[in-house]
Amino acid sequence: MKKLHICLLGLALMAMQCEEQLPSFELEKPFSLQIGEQKAAAGATDMIVHFTQVTEDSRCPKGVNCVWEGEAVAELVLGKMGADTLALTYRPGREKASVGRASGYSFRLIEVNPYPEKGQTIEKEDYQIVLEIKKE
Repeated sequence: MKKLHICLLGLALMAMQCEEQLPSFELEKPFSLQIGEQKAAAGATDMIVHFTQVTEDSRCPKGVNCVWEGEAVAELVLGKMGADTLALTYRPGREKASVGRASGYSFRLIEVNPYPEKGQTIEKEDYQIVLEIKKE
């Protein structure tokens, strides 16, 4: 019986080592995410954030005069099992509007990069965001 317990313990330890370690971020400090990347909050096992896509980018390109600054919408999937989704809207010059709440946390979208330029197309895989997350 002891040998069975030791074997089971050994298998459990090996399974834990095989579990993928995600890069981490610190709560209440800005961090960046590439599109498709996910990170886990250091010390908060319930918070994993995955930047899935930019669903809209209507920001006024550099070198163009616009009547409206436009906006970019970043979509996030939250939690270990993707339990919640959150869309954050970034409006240049109006960063206070770039805040959302989900899963007991507040999210602030600080930047969406790269910034559009006249005559250039941004490829989906080139997007990166800067985000700050706080426990509520």
